[in-house]
Amino acid sequence: MTMVKGNDGISMNNVDLTHAKDIKCEKCEGMGFRQTMMLKKLSALVSPTGQEAIIPVGAFACDSCGHVNKEFVNAEISGAK
Repeated sequence: MTMVKGNDGISMNNVDLTHAKDIKCEKCEGMGFRQTMMLKKLSALVSPTGQEAIIPVGAFACDSCGHVNKEFVNAEISGAK
């Protein structure tokens, strides 16, 4: 058993990870990932400042081939409330 923090920051005590699904690379099926940064371009039309912006977004890339799974690309960007 281990302690895991969920996406909302709430601790989940005594989670049995034997029931958790392994995430594999969609391209090579590697199971190791490294943190990387993707960039999103925000149009001036929807930017809160009225100017075009480049937004850095954290993601995970496969250690073996560098591929970023769709679930990481399409993940909801949190932190902005």
